[in-house]
Amino acid sequence: MTASTQRDLGFVNPNWAAFVLMVTILSVFNSSMALLPIPDDAKTVLRMVNAAIALLLWADFVYLLRESPDKRDFVVKQHGWMVLLGSFPPLRFVRLIWFWLILRRSNRSFREFLSGVVVKQSAGGTLLVVLFVAIVVFEVAVVGILNFEERAPGGNITSISDAFWWASVTFATVGYGDRYPVSEGGRLIAVLLMGVGIALFSVLTSSLAEWFRGRHLQPRHHNKETATTTHAVAEIKQLLEQQQAMYQQAVAALNERITDLEDKLEQRQ
Repeated sequence: MTASTQRDLGFVNPNWAAFVLMVTILSVFNSSMALLPIPDDAKTVLRMVNAAIALLLWADFVYLLRESPDKRDFVVKQHGWMVLLGSFPPLRFVRLIWFWLILRRSNRSFREFLSGVVVKQSAGGTLLVVLFVAIVVFEVAVVGILNFEERAPGGNITSISDAFWWASVTFATVGYGDRYPVSEGGRLIAVLLMGVGIALFSVLTSSLAEWFRGRHLQPRHHNKETATTTHAVAEIKQLLEQQQAMYQQAVAALNERITDLEDKLEQRQ
């Protein structure tokens, strides 16, 4: 699929379109799960995540409409009205139908589109894939930590707000220590969430470094190319060194907190 074809099909940015497709599928899955006999807290978390996805999809509709050279053509011929309707949680499946319609025009499936865009366009695609994985893990972590900690003896994560707060600071590898898991399952979720958070920030740093490198390596004057390249490399190294130092400090602080908590638990026993 060429760039012009992608634009004709409504894909202003193919990497972003792939990310929107994945979060749309996630939203439809969440809506389906909310219909099952699962705990009320889990249903509330799924609805909150779907509400956040709705804001993203509304912004995506505005973005597509703004970038479209012919707005009437986008709304009518490219079924942009389905993009708008599919931004509302009860009608999220309409978004999937829209994706299917525009992909059918190029004789491609969902799987072919995702593999052909996300894998080949590694820079932006990798960042968005990791971001999608982070959203899924974050959602699972909030639901899981409530399931493990609400009934655990001495548990201090007992509400949805506690779970979201804990998941946020753990994902960012900050770890204030005001909320922490006491069950084995909760600690396992914490390790998984910290790992995904570190991975996301690592990919984000690499993407920013590549973006800076791309800007500095754009040819302006032939006689300045060498100096620009050297300066860009120095900036990239400095960014990576700073990020690595931050990660090491965060991991060391988390290890100290875990040791302190384990000591406290042993003393109570």
